[in-house]
Amino acid sequence: MLSKFSGSHQNLRYFFLLAFLLVALGISLFFAVSMGSVQISLSDTYRIILSQLGAPFEIGDISKSTLAIVWNMRLPRVFLALIVGAGLSMCGSVMQSTVNNPIAEPYVLGISAGATFGATLSIILGFKVMIGLGSFLGAILATVAVLLIASMQGRMTTSSLILSGTVVNALFLAFSNFIISIGANADSVMTIKFWTMGSLAGVSWAHLTLPTIIVGIAFLFFSTQYRVFNAMMMGDEAALTLGIPLRFYWYLYVTIVAIMTAILVST
Repeated sequence: MLSKFSGSHQNLRYFFLLAFLLVALGISLFFAVSMGSVQISLSDTYRIILSQLGAPFEIGDISKSTLAIVWNMRLPRVFLALIVGAGLSMCGSVMQSTVNNPIAEPYVLGISAGATFGATLSIILGFKVMIGLGSFLGAILATVAVLLIASMQGRMTTSSLILSGTVVNALFLAFSNFIISIGANADSVMTIKFWTMGSLAGVSWAHLTLPTIIVGIAFLFFSTQYRVFNAMMMGDEAALTLGIPLRFYWYLYVTIVAIMTAILVST
């Protein structure tokens, strides 16, 4: 009885925390849209957003420039930041469960370094309109390299995945730096610098479609995999004893995380 009460109390605390974070997220969204080089009051921001969503708010006294800044410029950037943040945090959680290591993430496994390499190569070769595609292909290439190296001895383990990711991460970063050192001019160096820093500038509503779909589908899929994740967190031997085909799930999860990270980073 005590155990049951403790479990229900813990669930209640979890839902209260989740509700608090959602409210804080909503408040921060309005503040983020209001702040900038052009200061817009919270009340105007509130009215613009809700009226565009169909609420009966009068916005005739608000200038068209203010309406464009809130709805067409700032709000898409904030939503993309939310989607990318949610997607990358989900990737990190999946990788931590997959390799049973609290420091595992797509960056540790070399996926981000591969994306940087692909983008750098595209910029140096003059294909600036294909930077997104180059970063996507680079991330996929890095993932393939990690999986191949980790399974070279015929048996993939969580330790071999992490070590392989560390090697591939260093390798692709070295490739990127080498390409920059021999083929970059001042213009391309600045382009690479700003690309690797990341930016939400120039985002429109059209840019939200693909990341939203990918993150949404991945969330629904990974939400059904909690039993596998729980088994993985118990260790390789325990998971195999429970009948979990670890090799299959490692390939599946790492591939999904690589595709999602590549899309989010390139966006």
